[in-house]
Amino acid sequence: MKINKNHLWANAVLMLVALGMLGPMLLVLNVALKSNTEFLRTPLTLTQSLQWENFRLAWVQADMEIYFKNSVLFTVLVAVGTCVIATMAAYPIARNHMKGANFFYLLFLSSLFLPVGLVPLLYVMQYLGFMNSYPGFILLKIGSSLSISIFILTGFIKSVPKEMDEAAAIDGCGYLRYIFTIVFALIKPAAFTVGMLIAIGTWNDFISPFLFLTYKEMRPLTAGLYLFFGQYSTNWTILAAGIIMVAFPLIVAFVFLQRFIISGITSGALKG
Repeated sequence: MKINKNHLWANAVLMLVALGMLGPMLLVLNVALKSNTEFLRTPLTLTQSLQWENFRLAWVQADMEIYFKNSVLFTVLVAVGTCVIATMAAYPIARNHMKGANFFYLLFLSSLFLPVGLVPLLYVMQYLGFMNSYPGFILLKIGSSLSISIFILTGFIKSVPKEMDEAAAIDGCGYLRYIFTIVFALIKPAAFTVGMLIAIGTWNDFISPFLFLTYKEMRPLTAGLYLFFGQYSTNWTILAAGIIMVAFPLIVAFVFLQRFIISGITSGALKG
């Protein structure tokens, strides 16, 4: 059996990249399983005793139950809300059901390359009374996620045959009913991809909670972990346990759902 040298080099490079990405996380996990004394004595060696108690202490001392509930609330509502609103916007754009559909599509697309104006955004949020507000923060995150979502969903909707639109109209299917019962079912891979991408971005968001949610009890896990770091900056083992707990849900989700995310993005590129 002949071995392709190009494949060997490619696999070697991929292994190095994977090691570079997994190495820091494994190092943090190793620190999280040490006692503080062991870490100060031998910080880079493998742990000799598995200190699972560090995870319980991090959960209790950092009040992670409150932050975890906020993160789940924000992530679920932002992901679902973005999918629904983006689908309702992408369908008329893809079908040219309104005047200037291509202009609006390019407008959404161009916003992907523009920087976020934090100062005007802070003024608008303050003027609308959305500061320190769950609905206000959720609407902010949905609005900031619409551009990429509409871009992905429009490509998928264009692949849906227009004859289905005509058949549904003849059968008396309403506009919104057709979008949510027919179109949404046909573009489910794209909607799933959009939902996962938005969920990952919302879960990992660090800047927005600090700017728009000044109350401690309203902040998500990322902001809560930063506050915990300020209080327990000398206990690195408990801090490492907190980092692992924040990252673990997304790691598990990505491991099981990565093929859906990748296939959804690549299919959208081909169909668009």
